[in-house]
Amino acid sequence: MQDLSGEIITSVEGTKYKLGELAGYGAQGVVYQAENSSKMIKLYYPTGSDIVDSEILERLSFIKNVKVPPNFVAIHELIEAPYVGYVMDRVVDHRPLNTYLIPDKNLSFAEWYNQGFGLRERIFLGYLIAKAFGALERSNLSYCDISGNNILVKIGKGASIKMIDVDNIYVAGKGNAAVLGTPRYIAPEVISRQKNPDVLSDNYSLAVILFELLRVGHPYISDEVLDGSPEDEEAALAGKVTYVTDENSTNMLPADIVLTVKLKELFRKCFVDGKRNRMARPSAQEFEFALLEASNKVIKCPSCGAWHYPRKANRVYSGCPWCDAPSKPKARLNFYDVLSEGSDYRKGTPLDGSTKGKLVNSYILREGKNQIKSLYVLRADDPSKAIRAADNYLTIAKDSKGYWAYNEFSKNNIVVKKYQTGEYHRIGIKKAILLDNGDAIYFEMNVTIEVGGKQYSFIRMARFMEET
Repeated sequence: MQDLSGEIITSVEGTKYKLGELAGYGAQGVVYQAENSSKMIKLYYPTGSDIVDSEILERLSFIKNVKVPPNFVAIHELIEAPYVGYVMDRVVDHRPLNTYLIPDKNLSFAEWYNQGFGLRERIFLGYLIAKAFGALERSNLSYCDISGNNILVKIGKGASIKMIDVDNIYVAGKGNAAVLGTPRYIAPEVISRQKNPDVLSDNYSLAVILFELLRVGHPYISDEVLDGSPEDEEAALAGKVTYVTDENSTNMLPADIVLTVKLKELFRKCFVDGKRNRMARPSAQEFEFALLEASNKVIKCPSCGAWHYPRKANRVYSGCPWCDAPSKPKARLNFYDVLSEGSDYRKGTPLDGSTKGKLVNSYILREGKNQIKSLYVLRADDPSKAIRAADNYLTIAKDSKGYWAYNEFSKNNIVVKKYQTGEYHRIGIKKAILLDNGDAIYFEMNVTIEVGGKQYSFIRMARFMEET
């Protein structure tokens, strides 16, 4: 295809665009900036067949009329001459996710991985990516071509992610996908052409890119595969080898350093259970919630500045995994499910025999404001949890006096039980209570269940703990 810079292109809708400089090219076609416009123009390579061109245009027209989630750069207008293509918004102030996946040779690995907010930043980006794919999944759409080049990220004020090349989006049952994907991220059943790309194959691809974002390696590429032949790597990408372990994959970061227990569980479900049983793969929303939790389990090393999970050995905190200097959290909330006999949660005794209830989560508190999401407060059996999980519920704010429980979001049922006196204090709307070590915070106390003629209260409680 000749250089078309300076040419005037007219869309099917009648808008004229003057092509500026070439912005990029790939296997399908080329992308130009439109002069004096916030738009980009993608033009497909000539196929030499009017029938094929017509099919491409028909597919683009279908995708244009599909409502895609806001993180996906939508098709605005279609082009049919002199080449088939489409018009989309230009994405500014973003960079490819590949900058987080491929180490910078000019920096040491530690400097490269920990630049910016390091692990915390990577977890946050993973959360945004999983959330975007969850929205696509709920629309029964498949992205098909997940890769580090097609995901653009922006960190800082107004942080966001953008997915480009939406012309590859596929609706299950609507013919064949335009592309099968980037080999490194394609699900085994798609590589073998046993299945078309769909939501379940997207779940696999999403898990691979999240794994790479955190561990900087592929879930099936062990040291042996890395040192082997191209055929060995091809077999690994097709899922014909076993999931990596820390022992056989020294080419990537150890799981304990960058993964929570929940993330380990989800990756194992995908790459062990889900390799053959597609239905076992975790959904995008499961990763979204797990990454949200992980983002609130990291601390910053006071010595080297790296973000990491606190580590304990024999109830004593170990040092930072990057520099081995002492590093531990200052305070946390431990969340418990409490099932007590009787309808009054204040008088009941937890039925599991403990004094607290069942530990279900934890949240490490930082300086300043900590906005606790509904994910932590709502019990697993709450039918509204999937919808409300990312909503703010309570703020824990740190100042010179200590940590305050602040009812910033006007909830009606937040009560603090003071550890020293045993007194209960309801937090009024827009009011705050200063917390002491050991205080308990009760949420959503109006939940009771009846079993065998007896009533039980089933609530979520958080205990405030300061590290000594």
